[in-house]
Amino acid sequence: MAFNDKSTARLNQYGELALLLNNNPDPVAMNDAFAGRKILFDGSLKTCYDYRDTANGSTKGFTKAKNTNKKTTSKSASAVTGKGNSYAITINDTDLAGKMTAWSQGALNYTNDPDFAGVIQKIYDELNPFVTSDPTGTAPYFTTPILDAVIKSKNIYVTSLGQFKSAVGIINTAKGNFVALSIPEMDTHIKFMQGFLTDIAVKYPDFVTQFKAIVQKLSIIGKRNQGMSAVMTYAADDKPINTVGEFLITNYPAIKHPKIIHTNTNGIIDLLQLKVGTWDGIFSAKGCIDQPVTVTVKAKKVTHFIISMVAITPPETTPTV
Repeated sequence: MAFNDKSTARLNQYGELALLLNNNPDPVAMNDAFAGRKILFDGSLKTCYDYRDTANGSTKGFTKAKNTNKKTTSKSASAVTGKGNSYAITINDTDLAGKMTAWSQGALNYTNDPDFAGVIQKIYDELNPFVTSDPTGTAPYFTTPILDAVIKSKNIYVTSLGQFKSAVGIINTAKGNFVALSIPEMDTHIKFMQGFLTDIAVKYPDFVTQFKAIVQKLSIIGKRNQGMSAVMTYAADDKPINTVGEFLITNYPAIKHPKIIHTNTNGIIDLLQLKVGTWDGIFSAKGCIDQPVTVTVKAKKVTHFIISMVAITPPETTPTV
């Protein structure tokens, strides 16, 4: 969950540069503008460390609660589906029996987190009508209190899943802010200070040599951190588009592998490496209207998109008279 290797390497070099500036007060003080920028650099570096510390935050407790509640709900739901299958056999309902059999505890345990609550709701929706239509027949198998208990367990799981997603979101936001906000800010500070190195070198050549060496390392790291990233959500409720979101570059030079990348479970598209240039791309997700975009890639820069996908409206049907 923490910073990736490139972000960590870049932050380490910022720290090296801060150490150089702090250990050499005389060359820093040669020019008031340089000294003033050093103060701004220190403030921005503190923000970088704050983002790092947030990104290093643990989701252990939230993960454990989510998984425990999922397991508990799976156990109670599978007990109901087992009896639901027995009831289906009794009334000779093969369709219901097939559904109940499919929702075993093992199957429920391996259901993806975003889909789990919906599956539990389907179990309730399948069995609850029989309680009303055949209360005497269903009583030995399942009752309203039993079904309601499964829904209550599901709701507890939904709450813990939301807390887990929130914790992950905080971490991912910190990581994204470091890339989208801190790196450009730190690069600006460094470029500003580079404008005074020629003057400083006259009296403090070793300081300037070390400064340039750190900047060179940052340049090499930056060349590996260039392209675009994004967050994709549904416009209707701002929920993340989990794994089914996709971004495709349509006019990229012919290469062995197409420039295409998918969202992770939190709706995030991690860095897609791209050459400097202007590229046409399309964001897409099942059931949503495609969104075309133009990506302008500059050297050692990352363009970040926040994409809200609108659902496709089903066509209206003309009633038959």
